[in-house]
Amino acid sequence: MAAKIEWTAIDYAAKNRLARIIDDSGLAYRVIAERMGGTVSHVRVGYIHNGEKSPVRLSEFLAICDVCHADPVATLREIIAKAQRIQAEQDAREREGSAEPDFLAMAAKHGDIEAEQEAYEELP
Repeated sequence: MAAKIEWTAIDYAAKNRLARIIDDSGLAYRVIAERMGGTVSHVRVGYIHNGEKSPVRLSEFLAICDVCHADPVATLREIIAKAQRIQAEQDAREREGSAEPDFLAMAAKHGDIEAEQEAYEELP
């Protein structure tokens, strides 16, 4: 039996950014999968979008960016920046004595509804 994969801040940030890319494309999971030439199934595209199973692989990330017309370099920079913010906030929480991640609190930035929604989607 395979070990459970522990998601990191960068995994959550990648999941959220790719979910927005997929949503913004207006394409169905099946259409995205077909345009990737069958290298990723439509079921896996759904798992990536919804943050289920394992985190996105680099090949999947690049294929989704290509099909959905997103710049992978700019997207990766956004993911890294978001992950660094999440990690810094988590580190601060641990120093305060609360080791349990609170993704809603980390993302709730002065009424930023999009950040709050992302955080809600990140909840395990």
